[in-house]
Amino acid sequence: MQTQTEPPRLDDFLAPAGIKVAVSGFGYEEGTCLTWDTDTWTGTGDPSWVRSGVVLRCYLDGADISRTAIEGATDLDDPEVQTAVQGMKQHLIAAHGARFLAALQDEIDSMGDPQLLLAKDPVHREAIYRRATEGTASPALLTLIADVQAKEKTLLAVRSRYAVTLWRYIAHLYRHGLPVTDIARWTGASVASTERRITCVPTAGAAAITGVEQKTWSGYVARDQAPAPDDHVGREPVWHISTVLRHVDTRPGRPGRPPKQV
Repeated sequence: MQTQTEPPRLDDFLAPAGIKVAVSGFGYEEGTCLTWDTDTWTGTGDPSWVRSGVVLRCYLDGADISRTAIEGATDLDDPEVQTAVQGMKQHLIAAHGARFLAALQDEIDSMGDPQLLLAKDPVHREAIYRRATEGTASPALLTLIADVQAKEKTLLAVRSRYAVTLWRYIAHLYRHGLPVTDIARWTGASVASTERRITCVPTAGAAAITGVEQKTWSGYVARDQAPAPDDHVGREPVWHISTVLRHVDTRPGRPGRPPKQV
């Protein structure tokens, strides 16, 4: 997955409709389904000692990312198999979305701390900036400072894309029924922190999920074009993530466009 210049939209994440469930390689040789009718068995040896069951494998872009075996099942219609398939779908949805975050995190890590280009010691860095302010820095040093500031601006932009992507990823996982504990595991956050993100979405989070600027979201709320806050934390309005998603799912027009006035 290539790094994007813009955060992924909600519909860029993998949804159940984009997952294909198919029977492949029925038979012991393929290892995808260890079951057969003993009356029609044509292989060597006695198949009666072999445990019957279904082996499910989950693939993402050709890579085998998970595997589970259901003993005693005979086909995909078995209730236990269907339950396992639903769980694997959630795993696949989460694994796909995690790649967006991983790509951005790799970009952040590769940039490191631009300030270290000036000096490792904070006191030394302060002295360099003081020289620039006083007009005693050399042209080469001024060029280096400008380069550092440009890199910091780029790093800030990537961190912003990461923050927006994280909000959309959490919203997507919540929409498709992943429990808080699983969302926390996939995002690398604590359960308590994840619970807060779900129940107390601030203006920045609501705007990120919806795909608009913060001031635009606030404008929608003020004009009753978006839901009123579910609560306040201090003076900060907050929404439950389900409220924001319900707005996304029911508003007319494309993402970022306010409802038409009747």
